[in-house]
Amino acid sequence: MKRIIALLLAVCCLLTACGEKPAAPRELSVAAKNSTALISWAHSDEAETYRLYRRAPKDSEFKFIFDSAGSETSYTDRYVKDSGTYIYKLEIIGKNGVSDSLESSLVIQSSGSGGNVKAPEKPDIDSVTAMDKYTAVVSVKPQDNCTYEFSRSASESGGYKMVSTSDEPYFYDEHTDKKTDWFYRVRTVRGEYRSELSEPRKTGYKPGSVFGVPVLMYHEFVTQEDLDSGVAFDEYAVYADEFESDLKWFESKGFTTITAEQLINYLEGKGEMPEKPLIITIDDGKYGVYKRAWPLLKKYKMKASLSVIGYEIDNATNAPDARSKSEAPYCTWQELDEMSKSGAVEIISHTDKQHYFLHDGRCGASTKKGDTIKTFLPIAQKDYADTARNFKKYFNTTPLSMAYPYSRRTELSDTAWFKSGYKLLYSGDDEFLRRSMTNYFVREAGLNRKSAVLRRVARMTKKPIEYYIEE
Repeated sequence: MKRIIALLLAVCCLLTACGEKPAAPRELSVAAKNSTALISWAHSDEAETYRLYRRAPKDSEFKFIFDSAGSETSYTDRYVKDSGTYIYKLEIIGKNGVSDSLESSLVIQSSGSGGNVKAPEKPDIDSVTAMDKYTAVVSVKPQDNCTYEFSRSASESGGYKMVSTSDEPYFYDEHTDKKTDWFYRVRTVRGEYRSELSEPRKTGYKPGSVFGVPVLMYHEFVTQEDLDSGVAFDEYAVYADEFESDLKWFESKGFTTITAEQLINYLEGKGEMPEKPLIITIDDGKYGVYKRAWPLLKKYKMKASLSVIGYEIDNATNAPDARSKSEAPYCTWQELDEMSKSGAVEIISHTDKQHYFLHDGRCGASTKKGDTIKTFLPIAQKDYADTARNFKKYFNTTPLSMAYPYSRRTELSDTAWFKSGYKLLYSGDDEFLRRSMTNYFVREAGLNRKSAVLRRVARMTKKPIEYYIEE
């Protein structure tokens, strides 16, 4: 009897520890717009991931189409046919399992075109490249108006399991166990039509050109004279002589500093890349960059990308004399222009007015819980437009790159800032973004949503520069 009671207690404890599975979705809405299906759902506090399935008119069962982060509550299905009934099913994945599903249907009326959606062709895998010790990049020959379903197997003839779906013809397969030796097959999907699977290709098949770019993050540069005059030595500041020592070390090791624009151009098929490229980023736009760092960059013939906070630069420009009384003085637009014209400093964005640790529930330029592309995109677009106005006025350029304030980001925020106009985004030391400290690229894969968000390491005072660079 005691054993039975003990067993029952153990089962009860196990059930309590596991917790209940997430509640089913409360709302799933589907609407048609311009030959697409707009799917949205109610936010759930229990959601770590939302999983969406679709059943097209000719399908006998539901097919997985999308996994989103817990902060995303919408998806645009661009590949519905002119007519037919589409049924969507949503599940919530949380810490304690998968919820019951909720279904919603959409009827697409015939446009009288006779059905002009064509079945996609069987895809070709162009290459499978081991980019670094964690990641293989699968590149597919693109087709118009298609999504791509990537499947993987440990053997050429083994059972292939779908591991990703994307509207871009690339898949970055990342593994914490450092295994990148797999076989891959791809299927293309257009509307209700699905192609045959591609021929299987193993990692190493026609590999592309791989190169790496370490990115360092600096903030403020000071001397003892600056500190004596009232400038604060914040946690991310370095002494000017430390920065000079860094530049000497880069020179001795054969690094060539490049700008964000150079990297963008190279990934878009233009220009060349030095043998050992390095990007120096400097955040905020403090006056110490103009006084201390810029002269050293010119002295050693090196370049840096300076991300500036628009409203702080406005304040300094409107009251430059007040800087002598400030613990954290900033550059003026005119000083930024002077540095830009020298060729040693590339001016990029640190947002115009998003550099606040907490505002409206958001941290910096990232999204908050419950944000959707519909709620966040207008914020990103307005900030980009304000930044672009200043860049046009003072530098006659277009802002191509942005450094995230406080290094906070989400996949949803990435999407919004890319849609607003940026081509390259800098985050922080985020191993979930890129597992290698150095940013590795496959040139043939070009600039895409995965390759265009870079990891960078914050340079701190009193630590040798060798600590931050993988050679």
